[in-house]
Amino acid sequence: MQITLQNISKSFGKKEVISNLSLKLQNGKFTTLLGSSGCGKTTLLRMIAGLETPDSGEILFDEEVVFSKEKNINVPPEKRNLSFVFQDFALWPHMTVFENVAFGLRARHQKEGLKQKVQQALDTVKLGDLIYRYPHELSGGQQQRVAFARAIVVQPRCILFDEPLSALDAQLRESMRSEIKQLTAQLNITSVFVTHDQAEAMSMSDYIVVMNGGRIEQYDTPIEVYEHPATKFVAEFVGKANWIKDGLMIRPEQVTLTQSFGAKKCRVVSSQYYGGHYSLVLTSDCGDWTVSSQKDFPSGSEVYVNFDKNKAVTLQE
Repeated sequence: MQITLQNISKSFGKKEVISNLSLKLQNGKFTTLLGSSGCGKTTLLRMIAGLETPDSGEILFDEEVVFSKEKNINVPPEKRNLSFVFQDFALWPHMTVFENVAFGLRARHQKEGLKQKVQQALDTVKLGDLIYRYPHELSGGQQQRVAFARAIVVQPRCILFDEPLSALDAQLRESMRSEIKQLTAQLNITSVFVTHDQAEAMSMSDYIVVMNGGRIEQYDTPIEVYEHPATKFVAEFVGKANWIKDGLMIRPEQVTLTQSFGAKKCRVVSSQYYGGHYSLVLTSDCGDWTVSSQKDFPSGSEVYVNFDKNKAVTLQE
């Protein structure tokens, strides 16, 4: 399902959260809404779901108008055929895994073949042998899989994810990224994922929507967002940006340490070990830079850096 948003705006009181935003989310793709807290990404997700009502504009699912301020159309959430995966999993503690997954089917009065559908959904997320357990008997990752099984069992046109991995520990979060991406690709289902975590967005997404202050800074593939940021905000929010001068930036991995005294001289501010390499923060006449190094340098050391000018990115503000 393709999701089209046209001239969407939303305010809470006097605060404008989304400002005249237009966006087209591609059918069958995994799209991430990425931005800092308060940028409007969750509000946008909730408007797609029908949980918030825009102040203006239109929302279309394929060719079907599900919201239009001008035409006075607002299809309720339960009729949009979407599934929502929440941050806290939202599992019923008194229900077994089977009943949690079956809940959506029962609510929609889809009882035919219910047992087989639930079992298939749980088999898909590799929990088919845990159907009689309760949420408190599961690990965080297993609870997340139950939430995902509940989302897919109703065969929605789209799945919406509201920061579903933020409650998990770092190792589990990384493995779940891969699982969610793999499963949504396998199901060929349109997915919209909200996060403030750049690593999640870069590793999981077919497309990333970088948001700032209720507006879209860039909408592109992860590699384009990183290697060709459209604005200074994107350059600094996604990854690290080393500024050569105003409007001209180089990424840390394009910078090399050198013994050549004809290169750019910097001073080491700090060094952090990341398992296999050190991340150095350097200061120079251009400001602070970040570079990767196989060798540690104490604070205050003088080092020299070089970079390929052809790899520098010019930004148009």
